[in-house]
Amino acid sequence: MNTRIMLITSLFCSFGFVILGSLFKIMHYPNADIFLILSLLGNLTLIITGIYEVRTSTRISGSEKTMWTVGFLFISGIVGIVYVFSGRKRIANLQ
Repeated sequence: MNTRIMLITSLFCSFGFVILGSLFKIMHYPNADIFLILSLLGNLTLIITGIYEVRTSTRISGSEKTMWTVGFLFISGIVGIVYVFSGRKRIANLQ
């Protein structure tokens, strides 16, 4: 699968499922845990794909690779948005 599509899909699925799961949890609807688990899986996919792309890039230095990796591990939602919409054009080895 194309990594760009995988990144964008996992980012939006993660945010969508966490909002839906939180709403279900607040309203005490059943199956809220399923949505929260799906958001966790989407976030995990985002983290793994993002770190893989950053680590295999030849366009940035090692310190910047470390910065992106730490960002993906600790604040993956914000870093995912920044990476997908602005940083990926510069970092990824795109043709």
